[in-house]
Amino acid sequence: MIDRTTFAWPDGRRAAVSITYDDARPSHHEIAGPALEAFGLRATFYTPIIRVGQPVNGLICDPEPWKELAARGHELGNHSLVHPCHAQKEWTWLPEEYDLASYTPLRWMDEMRAANFTLSLLDGKTERTFGNTCCHNEIGQGETERSLEPLIEELFVAGRGDLNDQIVDVESVNYNSLGHFSGDTSYGDQSFENVRHQIDSTVESGGWIIYMIHAVGEKDYGLYIALEEHTKLVNYLGENQESIWTAPVVTVANHLKSCDTDYGADDNVV
Repeated sequence: MIDRTTFAWPDGRRAAVSITYDDARPSHHEIAGPALEAFGLRATFYTPIIRVGQPVNGLICDPEPWKELAARGHELGNHSLVHPCHAQKEWTWLPEEYDLASYTPLRWMDEMRAANFTLSLLDGKTERTFGNTCCHNEIGQGETERSLEPLIEELFVAGRGDLNDQIVDVESVNYNSLGHFSGDTSYGDQSFENVRHQIDSTVESGGWIIYMIHAVGEKDYGLYIALEEHTKLVNYLGENQESIWTAPVVTVANHLKSCDTDYGADDNVV
């Protein structure tokens, strides 16, 4: 539990923002990373090792830029080994072998450990967070369906959870299912004006807001944030650093756990 009366964000800031980028797109290391770094900001890049059915995606295609991105202070978050999801008709790229409905806990854990090991070869880190694929938080189906939360707790500092448009309340943090917002302009009517309002509300509440973004300006990808909207977002965060702490998910989660009486210094096992 975090005592709100004594809790403080670093350097007197009033709230935290984490930007997460999914799917290891070229625009992440070509555009997003440098744009954030210009203001001294860092983010989380949820990088699948292989994107099954989409061979141009995934860290395995060209690992060096991701190694360099991590060396500059960004988090390489675990976005699975092969990006499994619960199959839906519109996801024609997903082979049935990677339908989460058929996954067992053992298979899921083994694939995540393999992904963690691969990422550690690039960044040397033993702590990282998990970004749920397709925003799905369960494996199996019917009688075999179970939540990923206890599995996430075994392997990660924290895990991104439902796409529920909810600010993380520091007094009631579920580290294994962190609510988040979409930052993609291709999702609904999301725009920088909406995002700014959401961030300002987070500052007022003293909470933590997490955004999921896919490609940056790559409209051919389907899920993307327009380049001009991304520029506005980064500029806003950069210009308001006195009140807003923009940091990777792993960094913010570890700060909260250091203030949380339910967690000790040795509780994070990755």
